[in-house]
Amino acid sequence: MEENQNQTKLPKKEQTLLRLRKQEQDSLAFLKNLTLIMIILTIIYVVDEITSNINLMRPYMIFDLFKVPNADATTSEYANAVSKMAVASIPTYLFMFLLPFYKALSDRFGRKNFLIINMIGMGLGMLLCMVAPNYVWYLIGTVLYGFFTPNDLQVIYIMEVSPKEHRATYCSVTKGIALLSVSLIGVLRSIFYDPNDLTTWRRVFIVPVFMAFAVGIASYFLLKETPVFLRQRIEDLENEGNKTKKEEIQEKKEAKKEVNGGIRESFRFMFKDPQVRSLILILTIFMCAVALTGYSAETMLAYGQTDADMNTFYVVEPIVYAIFAFFSGFLTDWLGRKRSGILFGLLALIGETVFVLCAVFHAGPIVLAVAQGLMYGGLWSFSDLLYIVVPSESVPTEIRASVVGLLQYTALSNMFVTILVGVLYQYIGSRNIGLIQLVFFIPFMLLSVIYVQKHLRETKDVDLTEAGHTEAVE
Repeated sequence: MEENQNQTKLPKKEQTLLRLRKQEQDSLAFLKNLTLIMIILTIIYVVDEITSNINLMRPYMIFDLFKVPNADATTSEYANAVSKMAVASIPTYLFMFLLPFYKALSDRFGRKNFLIINMIGMGLGMLLCMVAPNYVWYLIGTVLYGFFTPNDLQVIYIMEVSPKEHRATYCSVTKGIALLSVSLIGVLRSIFYDPNDLTTWRRVFIVPVFMAFAVGIASYFLLKETPVFLRQRIEDLENEGNKTKKEEIQEKKEAKKEVNGGIRESFRFMFKDPQVRSLILILTIFMCAVALTGYSAETMLAYGQTDADMNTFYVVEPIVYAIFAFFSGFLTDWLGRKRSGILFGLLALIGETVFVLCAVFHAGPIVLAVAQGLMYGGLWSFSDLLYIVVPSESVPTEIRASVVGLLQYTALSNMFVTILVGVLYQYIGSRNIGLIQLVFFIPFMLLSVIYVQKHLRETKDVDLTEAGHTEAVE
């Protein structure tokens, strides 16, 4: 009691430092329970991955809300519905510009708070989709949960609490386990979806919505802030005392001009640092390749896969993807970031080509699931490496989340291709969309791999507390 009274007499800055040091001690003590921390973060990752993949139900939503005859993806009604949704979704891409500013807030207010907000946001978005009376409300729901899923703050959290020699391994193991849970969508579909009652696609959302809200609330009580973030905040406050009054006044003036925790500083760093400049170019090209990979269901349905085949595919494909993702981190820590990136990119290239050709020639669902699982394993391992792991190991802690968020702007190339093909879908049709996928995927993916080989610098052994302040390991 007396200690608390003494603390209230201290200047505000000293009170803040005391509070942060106490939080840092608690956080460091909490790190002794690394297994428990990883279990909690894996469950958060599970919700994130299920939410990221729940749009697998889109074709069945279109069958229902657009009253597509015979629930046939090859009809002109289905193609027109896809084009109509593409046009209607154009304004929703404006929210993408807010994403980096939102993500930057975690550099000021901590990782834990925004992990919780993300979970609740995903739950609300999926809930809107589940009860949507028309496709406009469904799009609003996808925009809401889509705003919170790309943040991947659980990955930054994992990287900031993991031993540096095993960072990628911890990330891939948690992601691999989380990806296994995506099979739950296939299981829920087989349980709840009845092709004779097209409205039953909504029931598939019930369990994911409940999980998102439950995990978000539980995280508030079970997680603590990362020591890396707290140490950076403490050092920033301590350094304030070493500045002259004039310097402090100048910094306050500059701080008023800053937007959301260092966005302007992050922009300066991104275009000054050659490593991040290379990432911007590679990711812009890469996202053109990614743009049309979401039309797998249309391709399969157009070439005769039955409802039972789709159930099999939706269960097996995430398992293959998860197995690959589970081991990708071991490969990344063993081979290094650069060589593993090349390997992942080439695997994605082969997997997508095999998937489309096998679908066109009526291969079975298991063959298609293996090909697609390997494609996604390579594709998203490549993406995680270049969007999260390499930037996190190349950027200072105080702007890490901001830069990772700003890199999302490279997805503008994806947006352009997605809208273009979506609007033209009524002329392309489901039977041709797979071949159009390859037209975009092969050259852009290959070019991304070549640029990784030529321009990316290795960051495997970088100390995160020194990231961005010293040269990465060549």
